[in-house]
Amino acid sequence: MGSDIIKMGVFGTIDELFDQREYPYNKDTEAKSVRKYYSYYSSGIFEPIGFSKTPNIRLYQVDVLNLDDESKLSAFTTYDSGALWRCGKSNWRDQTSDFRDTFRIVFYYRI
Repeated sequence: MGSDIIKMGVFGTIDELFDQREYPYNKDTEAKSVRKYYSYYSSGIFEPIGFSKTPNIRLYQVDVLNLDDESKLSAFTTYDSGALWRCGKSNWRDQTSDFRDTFRIVFYYRI
């Protein structure tokens, strides 16, 4: 990685961030409101987790709505080949960047 830059992040309790719910597959819907952002943790395929500045999401395994939205982060929690799928408009499908080697997802917690 070689960088100390944090691109985005949110604060929340375990209950706020890991509140697993059922969301419709590949349909526009809304994530739950948490503080001043929106969060989701889906019980669907690959159990995606993520957050956004806006409530609108479309979970096609991960959030694929508005791929140019710089406020969105989406990751798999049960996919063997990787976790983080998008960080802002950078994503795993983007062939112009080295996404898998450049971006990392990190959780910090306090006891």
